[in-house]
Amino acid sequence: MENVLELKNIIKNYPDGQQVNEVLKDISFNVKKGEFAAIVGPSGAGKSTLLTIMGALLTPSSGTVLLNNQDISHLSKKKQTALRLNQIGFIFQNSDLIPYLKISEQLQFIQKLSKKKPVDAKTILDKLGLSHRLNSYPNVLSGGEKQRVAIARAFINQPDLILADEPTASLDSKRGREVVQIIQKTVHEQDKAAVMVTHDERVLDLVDSIWQIEDGKLKQVK
Repeated sequence: MENVLELKNIIKNYPDGQQVNEVLKDISFNVKKGEFAAIVGPSGAGKSTLLTIMGALLTPSSGTVLLNNQDISHLSKKKQTALRLNQIGFIFQNSDLIPYLKISEQLQFIQKLSKKKPVDAKTILDKLGLSHRLNSYPNVLSGGEKQRVAIARAFINQPDLILADEPTASLDSKRGREVVQIIQKTVHEQDKAAVMVTHDERVLDLVDSIWQIEDGKLKQVK
């Protein structure tokens, strides 16, 4: 099966006074359709930097980022923005919902920005057990419900790639596991590719592959 995302020899440097801080050191990585991958490692190891490069939010110092065999690392800002909107779904630590929009409106707003064929917001919320929250505002939702809305928002434009940055960080263990189970199920059922950065070892049994990053170097451990 073809790779949805492939990183080749990624290096990321930052100036640090008169020195150069090499955050990512010659990293190669891939994830295929229907695969849910996790990246683990200590704080400061480069996990979030790597995920940001995967999502075309940061340009590597050198190396290549391929999404569906297209090099996305050196596209114009305008093209990268369009690519993120239509081909990549993001799930962050905090749900970052817009406080003055109802849940249905949160999803419709993303749909309007995209060029893809709309998915019915109610249908996707039904699958996530949130149909009763269709006309609710974010302030009445629990932490777990907010993260499920964030998952709906990430999947609403039918992206090929889902990137999740510590999606369980603000949840208790039960709610956190439920959120990762939803991501896992959706990835497998819809044949998407997903990469999750996490510190939460309790959910690693739910992923298909595990990669460890330490001192800027990445290796596959499962």
